[in-house]
Amino acid sequence: MPKVLNANLDALKVLLAVMVVLLHCKLLGGNYTWAGYLLCNGLFRVAVPTFFIINGYYLYQSLSGGHSFAQWFKRCLLIYLFWMLVYSPQYVDPATLLSLGGVLGLLKKLLIGYFHLWYLLGMLGGGVMLLVLRNWRSSALIGLVLVTFLSGLCLQYARVYYELPNVFLQHFNQNDYTARNFLFMGFPFMAIGFLCARHRLEQRISRRSLWCWLILGLGAILAEAGLNFALRADVEQNFDFLASLLVLTPALFLLPMVYVRGSESNFAAKLSSAVYYVHPWFIFAALSLGLAYGNLMAGLVLVLAFGVAPLLILASRRVRFIL
Repeated sequence: MPKVLNANLDALKVLLAVMVVLLHCKLLGGNYTWAGYLLCNGLFRVAVPTFFIINGYYLYQSLSGGHSFAQWFKRCLLIYLFWMLVYSPQYVDPATLLSLGGVLGLLKKLLIGYFHLWYLLGMLGGGVMLLVLRNWRSSALIGLVLVTFLSGLCLQYARVYYELPNVFLQHFNQNDYTARNFLFMGFPFMAIGFLCARHRLEQRISRRSLWCWLILGLGAILAEAGLNFALRADVEQNFDFLASLLVLTPALFLLPMVYVRGSESNFAAKLSSAVYYVHPWFIFAALSLGLAYGNLMAGLVLVLAFGVAPLLILASRRVRFIL
């Protein structure tokens, strides 16, 4: 019997992938306009944390069903290595590979992930943490979620609003990967999904309560982003962490889990992955042709990414680590 999937959850995944593309293309002026800032440093920031929650939810289902964690880890690692290879022309300089600095730089890139591929490392590291901590009480896991997320949040806000007194720490905190990694983002959001599955939260929450939660979260994230824009936060800095993400993303994840729509096709789920992984190549191509960031680029990149995605899905049927 074919496996029954949740079509609404897969549709959410596609929407989240679209958000990532629009964010990277700096829709409506990106960080430099009020509307663009509310989206690109506000609403669209729900995408990756929500993906992590979904990952954590299904990791719990996999572990509780007796499936092999090693097999899950191997598959995710192969996907990461494949796409790092695909994007290697963007970060590998052959002229430096024979030098110690070049080799160390390549190793560093493999450890932090190129551009959007950091998400896969976040999932791998978060998954390992959950494997080790899977028998912890829920209250202890919630406590660790708060500690790790709030640590990342503090680093994020310090990067934008506060100059650390130590020169090295200030320089270190200017990097995206300082806060945006498996420890401060991958683990806490995957743990939220893990706990949702453990306690079957989608079966215990009413639709009315969920909508109130969702509306509260939407208001909170738009208010937080609006406040950052009003305070003239450094527009060159992106907000991967927002306090309101901890409110909005679980509600966003639970919405399709409460409104379940059955399906036997995994096409939409694969589509979201394909669009997420491939879209930066079209951004690079557009930039090389002289097209500026903005609405036109966003539309063009979406069309091309969705156009190529079915070919990647077809190829993944033979080579599973593509998607």
